[in-house]
Amino acid sequence: MSIIKWLLPAIMSVGIVYSPWAIALEDDARQPVSIESNSGFYDDKKGLSIYTGEVVVIQGSMRMDADKVVVYMQNGEIQKLVATGKPVKFKQTPEEGEEDVHGNSLMAEYYPETQLLVMIKEAVVWQGKNSTASERIEYDRISKVVKAGDTASDNKRVHVILQPKSDDGKQ
Repeated sequence: MSIIKWLLPAIMSVGIVYSPWAIALEDDARQPVSIESNSGFYDDKKGLSIYTGEVVVIQGSMRMDADKVVVYMQNGEIQKLVATGKPVKFKQTPEEGEEDVHGNSLMAEYYPETQLLVMIKEAVVWQGKNSTASERIEYDRISKVVKAGDTASDNKRVHVILQPKSDDGKQ
């Protein structure tokens, strides 16, 4: 095994796990999920609602913009939101005074109870000049971890850019 094949994944893993944008405002999880759209449909028996047309989902400092959002509920609790768009846009404030985290993908799944956001197809997440791009990016807001790529596929690459700290200690 060449040193490049071993070293690149190791550097990428450290960069993703210790990335400064893998944090969310603590109060976000306790906030209600708010959805606005041009049209909405709700089926109480199936626990399913569908929102279309300039859909905006907000929970605390997290905002997601999509063309369509399907919400799956069970016993009055949101289990999962599936957003599609060209692209689905994501934004969140990690901590007061820090740059927002942004993301784009063609599809996103959000699990409010576990605070897991899964961005699928042409996914890109960035904060300032640091970025991660892959076909799949998982952003776990509770454990503060970002996971990119798919270990089952060698032909789908992860691309990470980590900027060095400047002399004043900021990135």
